[in-house]
Amino acid sequence: MNYGFQSINDSSFVQIDSDAPRLCMLTKGSYSGSTNATAVFARAVTSADPPIVFIRPTPSGTIQVPISVWFTGGPGNWTGFSMKASSVDATLSGLYFVAAWASMGTAAYGMRLWDGAGSLVYDSGAPAVVVTFAAGNWTYLGSEQLTAGRRYIWGINKALGAGEYVSLNPFSLNCHNDANGAGCALGVDYGGGRIMMYSLATTAWTDQGHRPFLCAKLLA
Repeated sequence: MNYGFQSINDSSFVQIDSDAPRLCMLTKGSYSGSTNATAVFARAVTSADPPIVFIRPTPSGTIQVPISVWFTGGPGNWTGFSMKASSVDATLSGLYFVAAWASMGTAAYGMRLWDGAGSLVYDSGAPAVVVTFAAGNWTYLGSEQLTAGRRYIWGINKALGAGEYVSLNPFSLNCHNDANGAGCALGVDYGGGRIMMYSLATTAWTDQGHRPFLCAKLLA
């Protein structure tokens, strides 16, 4: 940067930069539901693009498989998101936080920074989001029969650590296969220490194109 404000910590990492927005937590909460699960943001997210949603499913005896993710609201006014369970009547529940590469004014006091275009890039009330893991090297694990159709399964050996969440947005898009495409789903296998990806289809494309996902946690 040529001018402005920059904060560097003891490890020489840039923590605040008036020219480079960091990934900020904008709101957080919980979601739950049977067949469909819905989360309503505590306040609308004003970004032009849908924000990044990170979820931490509730550990249970079965792996929760949310599919068909959609956002409510629209550009400048995102109000929540919903998910459908891939198995009818299955329960979905957990915690989430919403992040974006921009900030929103939340703090009653503290510090705020704007860039040269007048966009808010830092607010001391919007905690930083720390990416803890990123990967896309899915391994095809086979398929299982459902009441209607089959569910094709991939996995990555990654145990979700304490306070970690996994990004939901990459799984809101369909999986490709050599038929007509299929819904894409995300699962966390706590017992097996794996992140799971599923598609519901009549056939599978065993190489999913290295669809990326992120794990992250909030900076204390």
